Amino acid sequence: MKTEIREFRPFSEILIPIFSGRVPESVLGLARDLGVTVNLLGLVHVASDASMSAAAADASQLRKELRRIRNEAGIRGTSRVIVTQNPVEELRNIVTQEPPDLLALEWPLHFECMDCMPEDLLAFQSCNIVVVRGKWPQKIRRILAPLRGGPNAGEIMRLGLALPHDELTALHLYSPEAAGKGVEPPLKGLLRVLPYLSGVNYRHLVSSNPIHSILSEANLYDLLVVGASAQRTHPQRSLGSIVGQLLKQVDTTVVVVKTKEDMPAAWTGAEGELAGSQAISLLVDRWFAENTYHADEFDDLETLFKLKQEQGVSISLALPALNEEKTVGTVIESIKTALMDQVPLLDEIVLIDSNSSDQTRQIARSLGVPVYIHQELLPSCGARKGKGEALWKSLLVTSGDIIVWIDTDIVNIHPRFVYGVIGPMLVNPQLQFVKGFYQRPLRSGSVIQSSGGGRVTELTARPLINLFYPELSGIIQPLSGEYGGRRKALEQLPFFSGYGVETGLLIDMFETYGLSTIAQVNLLERIHHNQPLEALSKMSFVILQAFFRKLERRFDRSFLEEVNKTMKLVSYEDGRYSLNVEEVVEWERMPMVQVREYVEKHLTKPV
Repeated sequence: MKTEIREFRPFSEILIPIFSGRVPESVLGLARDLGVTVNLLGLVHVASDASMSAAAADASQLRKELRRIRNEAGIRGTSRVIVTQNPVEELRNIVTQEPPDLLALEWPLHFECMDCMPEDLLAFQSCNIVVVRGKWPQKIRRILAPLRGGPNAGEIMRLGLALPHDELTALHLYSPEAAGKGVEPPLKGLLRVLPYLSGVNYRHLVSSNPIHSILSEANLYDLLVVGASAQRTHPQRSLGSIVGQLLKQVDTTVVVVKTKEDMPAAWTGAEGELAGSQAISLLVDRWFAENTYHADEFDDLETLFKLKQEQGVSISLALPALNEEKTVGTVIESIKTALMDQVPLLDEIVLIDSNSSDQTRQIARSLGVPVYIHQELLPSCGARKGKGEALWKSLLVTSGDIIVWIDTDIVNIHPRFVYGVIGPMLVNPQLQFVKGFYQRPLRSGSVIQSSGGGRVTELTARPLINLFYPELSGIIQPLSGEYGGRRKALEQLPFFSGYGVETGLLIDMFETYGLSTIAQVNLLERIHHNQPLEALSKMSFVILQAFFRKLERRFDRSFLEEVNKTMKLVSYEDGRYSLNVEEVVEWERMPMVQVREYVEKHLTKPV
C-alpha cells in the first residue's frame, strides 16, 4: 500500500530573476520549500549607450550559470537569458505577458542589480510578489504571520500554509480605536475560516504600536511573513514604513508579500463578498489537497489489515436494501470473499432491509449475513420509511468502531467500494467521516453516457452547499451512498429518515467536528440503476427540506410550515395534465446516544 503525499500547493510556478555572479540563495530556498516549478530568468544589464550585441559572451556565461544553479538547487523548470538596457521594464513586460503565480525577489540583491526602488517592482499588477530578506532557514519550525486587515492578508496565509512548518501563528493586530468597529473585508473573510484551518494558531492583539508588538515576538520565530504597504493614497506600492523598520530591526528571516489585487478606494458590498469567497477558497483548496484520497492507495489489503490490528479497532459493514434481489447477492459475495474470507478487514456484515417484497432477505441469509428489518427495530421509537432510518438503526445492530455503508444496487461491485472508504480512517486517525465519489454513467434506453449521473447532486445539493455551506464545496459527491465514519462521532449526530440523511450527516459532521475531520475518496466508477425523473424530483424535495432544517437551527428561526411538506407531482396521460398531491416529509431522528436501548447495549459498562 502506497499512500500519496498530500500537500497544499496553491502556487505552481515561481519566477526568479538572476544576474551574473549574484545568486539569490534565500529566494531559491523559498522555491525549494514550496515545491513548485521554478523558472529562472537571466538578465544581462547593459548600459543605455552600449551595443547589446557586445553582451553575447556575458549571456553565454549566464546560461552556464543558470544550469549550474538549477543542478545544485535541485529544482525543475525553465531557464532563459535576456539582454536588456532596462531590466525593470523588461521584467514588467515578461510578467505581464506570462504571469507567474509568484515573482520572487531578494532584498536588497535584486533592487541593487536593477538599480531601482522597491515601488518600481511592487507596482507590477499582473502577479503576486514576494520579497525575501535574510538567510533562508534550513528547517522552518515556527512562522509568524501578522495580519492587519489589508488586501495582502489572504496571500500571507496562503504562503504560510504552503511552506513546510511545525507551527503557524496568525497574529491579528488592531488599534484600540478599531476595537469593536469590525475589520475590513479581506480580514473579515479570513477570520471566518481561520478556526477551521488545522495547524493554525490564531491570536488577536489590541496594539497602538504594531511595530513594537511584532518586534517583541518576531525573533522567537524562524520566519516572519508580512504584507507590503497597501495605502490607498499611494498610486504605487512600496514596502511601507512598518515593513521598512522590520527589515532593519528583525533578525528573523522576513518574507514580504504583495498581492496582485489592488486596494479599492472604498470597500463595497461586492468587494467584501469577493474577499470572503477568496478566504473560503483558501480553506477549501487546502482541504481538497490534503483530504482527497484514491482507492488505489489502499489496495494492499494485508497492510490495511495490519493498521487495523495495530489500532485495535473493529469494522462493520451495513448494507441498506429495498428490493435489490438482482444485485444484493453479488454485492455480498464480492465483499465477503475479499474482505472477510481472504483478508479479515471486516468484522461483520449485516443487511438492513426496508421490508423488501422480493427475495433480497432470503439471498442475504443464504450467504450467511445477518438480516434485520429496520421497521421492526426499536419499536419504542416507531417505524418510519426511508434509507436514513435504516442507516440510523444500523448503529444499534452493528458493533464496529468504524461503520461503513454502501448501497446494494451497485452493478459493477468491487471491494474498493469498502476498503477505499476504510483506508483514509486507518492511515489518519484524526478523520471521523469519509465520503466516496466516482464517475456515474447515465443510461438512456440502450445508450450509456460516460457521465451525467448524479443529477440531484449537481442540480440541487452542490448549489445549495455552495450557497450556504461553502466550506463544504470541495465535496465532490455529497449524496454518494458509499461512506462511513467512526461510531463515537456518528452516535452523537441526528439522522434524517429519508434521502436527506447524507446531507444532514455531512453538515452536522462539519459543524460538530470540523472540516479537517472529513475526507473523500475516489472510488473510480459506479454503475447502478438510474431512477426516473419523478423519483429524483421527490428526492430533491426531501434534500431541500434537510437543508432548510439545518439552516433553521443555524439561524434559530423557522423557514418551513407544515403545509410546505406536500408535493404536487405533474402527470401527463392521454393528452391531459393533472396534479397528484403526495406528502413527502423528511423527519429527523435524535442522536443514537439518546436512545435507551442503544445506551444499554453499547454504552453501559458491564459490571
